[in-house]
Amino acid sequence: MPAFFVLLPSSIYCQAGRGTLSGTITDARGGALQGARVELQPGRTSTSTDAQGQFTFLSIPTGPYSIVVTYSGFQTLTQSVTVSETATRFDATLTIGSAAQSVQVYADRQGGELEAINRTFNADNIINVLPADVIVSLPNANVADAIGRLAGVTLERDEGEGKYVKVRGTEPRLTHTTLDGVNLASPEAVRQIKLDLIPANLVESVQINKTLQANMEGDGIGGSVDLRTKSAEDRPTLYLESTGGYTPILEGRSKYQFDGTVGKRFLDGKKLGLLFGASYDFNGEGINDIEPGPALAGTYDLRDYRYFRDRWGLGGTFDYRITDTSSLYLKYLYAHFKNFGDDWIYSPAIQSFADSTTLTQSGTDGTVSFSALRRRPIQDIGGLQLGGHHVIGRSIFGWDLDSSLARTRDAGYDNSSFGASSASNPDNNIQYNLDVSHPLTPHLNVQNGVNIFDPTHLFFQRRQQQNTYSPEVDLGFGASLAVAYSLGGQSSIFEFGGRFRNEHKFVNQDTRLFYAAGTTFSYSGRPRYVESPSGALSNFINDFKDPNYYSNRYAFGPGADVEQLRNFAGQADLGVGDNVGNSFNQIEKVSAGYLMNTINLNRCRVILGLRFEDTSENNLGYLGQSRSTTAGTTPIRIQNSYLDVLPSASVRYEINPRSGIRLVYGRGLSRPNFGDLIPFQSAPSGGVARNTVSQGNPNLKSEYADNIDLLYENNLSHQGLLQAGFFYKHFTNPILPTQSLVAPNPSVTGNNLPYFLNQTINAGSAWVYGLEVSFQQHFSYLPGLLSGLGLSANYAYTNSQANLPPYVDLTDPAVPVDTISGPNRGPEGANPALIGQAPNSYNVSPTYDKKNLSVRLGMTYNQANISSYNYDTSNSGPISQGGGGGGIHGPNGDQYFYSHLQIDLQGTYTLPKGFQAVVYGLNLNNEVFGFYNGSTQFPVQREFYRPTVGGGLRWSLPNRK
Repeated sequence: MPAFFVLLPSSIYCQAGRGTLSGTITDARGGALQGARVELQPGRTSTSTDAQGQFTFLSIPTGPYSIVVTYSGFQTLTQSVTVSETATRFDATLTIGSAAQSVQVYADRQGGELEAINRTFNADNIINVLPADVIVSLPNANVADAIGRLAGVTLERDEGEGKYVKVRGTEPRLTHTTLDGVNLASPEAVRQIKLDLIPANLVESVQINKTLQANMEGDGIGGSVDLRTKSAEDRPTLYLESTGGYTPILEGRSKYQFDGTVGKRFLDGKKLGLLFGASYDFNGEGINDIEPGPALAGTYDLRDYRYFRDRWGLGGTFDYRITDTSSLYLKYLYAHFKNFGDDWIYSPAIQSFADSTTLTQSGTDGTVSFSALRRRPIQDIGGLQLGGHHVIGRSIFGWDLDSSLARTRDAGYDNSSFGASSASNPDNNIQYNLDVSHPLTPHLNVQNGVNIFDPTHLFFQRRQQQNTYSPEVDLGFGASLAVAYSLGGQSSIFEFGGRFRNEHKFVNQDTRLFYAAGTTFSYSGRPRYVESPSGALSNFINDFKDPNYYSNRYAFGPGADVEQLRNFAGQADLGVGDNVGNSFNQIEKVSAGYLMNTINLNRCRVILGLRFEDTSENNLGYLGQSRSTTAGTTPIRIQNSYLDVLPSASVRYEINPRSGIRLVYGRGLSRPNFGDLIPFQSAPSGGVARNTVSQGNPNLKSEYADNIDLLYENNLSHQGLLQAGFFYKHFTNPILPTQSLVAPNPSVTGNNLPYFLNQTINAGSAWVYGLEVSFQQHFSYLPGLLSGLGLSANYAYTNSQANLPPYVDLTDPAVPVDTISGPNRGPEGANPALIGQAPNSYNVSPTYDKKNLSVRLGMTYNQANISSYNYDTSNSGPISQGGGGGGIHGPNGDQYFYSHLQIDLQGTYTLPKGFQAVVYGLNLNNEVFGFYNGSTQFPVQREFYRPTVGGGLRWSLPNRK
């Protein structure tokens, strides 16, 4: 088939009487209309406009045509045009649908909603789109928060903000992120991109590709997130914003942000476009956090976080139009994130229960300890892309050179621990009562009068200082050629191309351990601490106070000054070296090529594609001890390669110009996390009969999924869109942790006995299916004040199953070597739901726009979903003293994220001279983030943030809207 399509266009080149038609579609104020549908009649050949409102028809027969331009919210334009053998130019300006719709069309968010409708409806694959004007219509702290408002998307949150994106019931690793269609480096040892690095309004738009095409990178079997950089339009751009907010936590915390964008086209014919955008925000976030142990275990942490989150970014585009059909561009984006914070942790604990029946009453041997943490991680991420688009005869040639950089640096993660070591210390003689009458907020109540927050009873014991540097540098290039031809009188395009990328990632980690002066160590290596008066916590108290901790449900003691602890003289450095267990050096090269053919058959648009991706890896890890300075530690280097073939096909049937049905198939892949590929091997541990060894697996292959989508869509009148669809994904080669029985190898274990090997492998299978419904409508046809109402809403249901490898008792002498065992979950839990799969999620966003007022309410809900598999049959019995047992739904069941419902609100009022007043409320319902085991009554973490309210001003050139 590929050879047929390559030869067919060549024969058609010999035909005479063909030409090229290109142009730009704008609104009445000169703004580019992205996603407009442009159709030629007769023949029904169609295309869509790009980010600059431009379109191109290739190799069409010369002669007269009617050109029809449609864009939701605007009047359809029909005009005659004659195509000649030389390049023909057609520019058009669309007018609004009616005078009553002018406010809806030109106001910021409403214009962005129209762009999203048109791009979504006219795209060749199934996508969701978030233009910048929609992103900033709610108080989204970062790009992830904005993406979480789309259908079928849930978030993994951290510290009050979205962090990782999960699409269609899949874990974050299965979501791929690109910048203008090109791979984006990761600052961590995982594939998914930590999107809280990127300011929400730094990008022109975010596009989620829910189905893949051959001309897209094959990664991302859950979905692919494409960040689009801003570029200059024909009209000048000048935009400024400044807002501030306040959160009533930790005696009051502030946040503020500044944003600006400036752009213009220069030279004759506006050939040169320059646009520069910048964003800065500071979030002085506070977090109250309780972390109970399993039910009836009698332990929990009281944690207080004071953060100084500092995030800024730059982005934009330089482009030059050589001719009407040929251009060069340079796109860039860079984001920098300082997630600095100070954490203070009190950890009370019951050491023994009074008897086997009174499980909530301990003896007088309860304890409390304290930790003071300082976090100073700096992460940055960026991409630079130089490329061009050129119409050459009857073809479009595209090329690009790209680079991407991401880094994590933590120059001084610091954790100082305090405790009581003497038998007479009151903090070793506490009698607690464990009150679980309110399961979500359990209490350890002191019964014998000890003040667990008395800093004179807690003494410095150990300090850990860790420095980490982990960069990734990606370099690559790509090219494609799209050739137009006619097959049986039907317009068609054959496209082929390739891409190469070279990824280099390494991690260096240095860990230093400082013990209190006078510390000795037992034969087993456990430290024996002393209580030095100079090390009392009372010597390091800072000015931190939180009198309203967790809304007065708990008390919280003083904090400690970490800088004083770093300079404390009463400590000795007893361990220095790089931690090779977490260090690695990897080079990954991916060479890809593809063939794709698009043909219009009356009402059907059919796209067939085939993509090839060859992956080669060169991985360096370590064998032996945890530090490279330890004798017996040696480097391991392993090379590996594999080839993937990824077919795709889609059919779109047009019921009428405003509605259609899509059927899509695609095969995609998700590569293993970098950390899973490390060829490390730990020193053996265990008893005399069996040793246990942990080992990386550089032979891991990608995880694959066959994806099927069926979607109905209707471009509603009055600026609306209805979509309803079904999807199914079948996964092969899932990446799972396993344990196996391995043949004797004295060079590993030092004896001639079989040993247990803990390793991540490709094993089992899985599936997920779901339904998605989304609706968007402005009710401008309603009378009077009601005409300002609008609604954007979506709902997704997903169901899944992971088929894990069967459990085998490897301690049974009859079990042969090389046997692999899955987790011991028992029949009740052998086929759990996929990690990250939320059964139900929805977003409801009512809007109101009338005259100068624009208001949007955002309600986002993600149902509870598994964060990690935790259950095994050792906890299948009833809950026991100390927190064991409980079964799969007990305190030792799988760990889940809590369901999350968050309500946000933002309103703007347009003032004279281009100004807008902005007022917002974030997390108005004071939603709590956290984890639980088994069922919601067994919490293991609950973070509490409080609502944030704020406001500010925006200004833009008056002709911007």
